[in-house]
Amino acid sequence: MTDSEFINERLFQLYGRDQLTQQQKYRVVRSEEQTEKRYGSYDLLSKESGIWLGVKEGLVEIQKYWYLKPCWLLERVEANLNRQDTLYDKWTYEPILTFLDKEDNPLPLNWRAIEFAINHIEKAEKRIRTESEDLQEEEKRLEKESEVVYGVLDKPDPTKELPTFTNSTLIPKG
Repeated sequence: MTDSEFINERLFQLYGRDQLTQQQKYRVVRSEEQTEKRYGSYDLLSKESGIWLGVKEGLVEIQKYWYLKPCWLLERVEANLNRQDTLYDKWTYEPILTFLDKEDNPLPLNWRAIEFAINHIEKAEKRIRTESEDLQEEEKRLEKESEVVYGVLDKPDPTKELPTFTNSTLIPKG
């Protein structure tokens, strides 16, 4: 059993299947092996020389992670709501963690990194705020901001003379 098979089995045992799709909730895959079917217009290029051969419109199977170097990925199954170009599936696996360093060099699989990322997602507090809570928070923020502004405006300027009766009224001479 390879490392990826072992990790995928462990992910299935710990986190199970998604309730709606009945697919494995998390999985580890190679970026270069993943494809998806998309609908749209695509340029056709020859593989040997890269010469433009024309445009093809329709359903095309393309590499899913064309923008990544070959590496390991941690994916989670999600609803396909906002991607009208991907018609084939109602549910897609979306990347959570790429095993690349800051120079885009591939990193080996690491269970601790996978566990950290998933636990951060799974144990996050899922709380939906109401409109009244948003309004109260906005009022508090505005009140704090106005206190700061009025504090600055009310503070006397040490370089200017404070107003007194003699310098604030005009008394005609003579």
